[in-house]
Amino acid sequence: MVQGEPQDNEETYTVDNINFSIEKGMADLLPGIEIDYHNGLLQKGYTVYVTGSNRSC
Repeated sequence: MVQGEPQDNEETYTVDNINFSIEKGMADLLPGIEIDYHNGLLQKGYTVYVTGSNRSC
């Protein structure tokens, strides 16, 4: 995940007063996204999880 201004090929969504940008068309392919922020001794930053998928590899 890159922080900065949204690009022309991205859509912006606001959740809990936080703006997120995702490549156009990708939101329709993902069943759900969970974004976590960690600020610990061994881990700091964002982790993105795809939720609700019934598919397997």
